[in-house]
Amino acid sequence: MELLALVLNCGMSSDDLASTLEKLREQSKSIGSHKKRSALWDCYTKMASKANNLADGTFCFFKYSTDTSKDDTEGDVEVVELTKRQKGMVNGGGVELMGPRFKPPEDPSSKTVAYAWMDDAAQTAWDDLMHGEPCIYITPESVWVGTRHKRALCKATGSPLKTVKDIEKLVAELKPDAPLRSVSFHGNEPPAVNAYNTFLAGSFKLDGPLPTTIGSVNTTSTNEMYDYFTQRKNVSNIDEANKLISQMLADVGKGLTPLICASSTKEASVAYKSALMKKIYLHESMKKFIAKAKEDGQVEVCVIKGEDESKMGAFAQYGKLVFEMFYRCDLTTMGA
Repeated sequence: MELLALVLNCGMSSDDLASTLEKLREQSKSIGSHKKRSALWDCYTKMASKANNLADGTFCFFKYSTDTSKDDTEGDVEVVELTKRQKGMVNGGGVELMGPRFKPPEDPSSKTVAYAWMDDAAQTAWDDLMHGEPCIYITPESVWVGTRHKRALCKATGSPLKTVKDIEKLVAELKPDAPLRSVSFHGNEPPAVNAYNTFLAGSFKLDGPLPTTIGSVNTTSTNEMYDYFTQRKNVSNIDEANKLISQMLADVGKGLTPLICASSTKEASVAYKSALMKKIYLHESMKKFIAKAKEDGQVEVCVIKGEDESKMGAFAQYGKLVFEMFYRCDLTTMGA
């Protein structure tokens, strides 16, 4: 099943929501592809039907999924109500949502809104809203914690940031909950500054280059900022994977029992099934293993993206897979 459309209702009445969904359905008539047009017509018709049965002021997701292996364009709608925490965050709790935003057609001045995403953007939005890793970005005026589709204002920068020392001092003062805020839908999980997640966003005129642990991108578009963040994270993951490979080679040179293994998917499978695996770096092409590991949630999974192997160093040479175990173990004695 593939998520084709995602709608987030933020407090609309059932009538206003049904009207909004009907407007989206009418707009779908202009889509060129007949199959896609039919699917979205079915989608918004079924969503509007579900909306009529909701209590006014409900905060919920509508997820429309179809079986892409079939020619039949009809799909199913799932209604997922926001938890008390999630509702509080987006309803006056200081978390701002970003995305295609719609007001009730009959009441454009209404404070209630709905957000809608289609095609690949639907799954991207769902993953981001529910599980997106936050970054920390500093504009000339403010410090924010955010993902692609949600963010929270943490503090004003105060006096103008003109020197690298000003930036370093500000970043050193950024701590979880003081003032960095959580945007997680699952609990209070404010981020901590690390080697890749903090950067300047917008136009700054500084007196020198920034340290590598603080990035800089000349935009305040949330999509572009988050793209930049994911690029920094990818580079950091490659660096960390290569450090593990260097440690593995050093251990081999000393004749030590492995703590780190690379290349072998068979060894990775044995270590995973035996609950020996602590952390793994692997390429995005290994989709089945990534999906399984993320679903179980027992292993820290770091996915490395991209096709340019010249930028991956030893990671590319060792099968684009390296993992660390909880303790030293010869996996060949366990069937690897």
